[in-house]
Amino acid sequence: MPLYLIRHGETEFNVAKRYQGQNDSPLTANGISQARRNGQVLADLHLDKSSLRIIASPLGRTMDTAAYICKAMGIDPAKIETDAQLMEMHYGVWQGMTAEEIEHKYPGEWGKRMDNIATYDIPGGGESYNVLMARVGDWITSTQTGWESDVSWIVVSHGGTGSVVRGLYTGLDIPAIRALPLPQDQFFKLHNGEISTL
Repeated sequence: MPLYLIRHGETEFNVAKRYQGQNDSPLTANGISQARRNGQVLADLHLDKSSLRIIASPLGRTMDTAAYICKAMGIDPAKIETDAQLMEMHYGVWQGMTAEEIEHKYPGEWGKRMDNIATYDIPGGGESYNVLMARVGDWITSTQTGWESDVSWIVVSHGGTGSVVRGLYTGLDIPAIRALPLPQDQFFKLHNGEISTL
């Protein structure tokens, strides 16, 4: 059965171009509309609700998005499960900051990260891309048997973690993963080793 992979709707930090990481900010009105749109597309697929799992990152923006999706599908939001491995990359001391603010407060560090993004650990407990990929890879390993059962999965995550799920699913390297589109008004169907956009 397919896995449907959805990014949370637009947030206030997205609009302000702030790195949210594992901090949070509310969905905008547009973000709520995006979540409802994605929920309606899923509703139109007429998935078997009795054999459906809805799993979200426990952060507020993903939980809110998942709740709007459930409402559009006529599903009780209490059905939402959470998994901390789906949380966004941790940006350490940079969380909540814009790129300009990072460069002003930590001059040169953004450039160092971009020069060695695989292993650069963001100061203050932040993650490197290798750490993020290992975390998401562990989630895939521990859950993929469930994907291949007779249960459809709806997974609500983030731009970073969602792109890593897609990249690991299709065998991409870090530069290719970072080049993937990160839509909030569309989502992805992972099925039989292929990915399509809905």
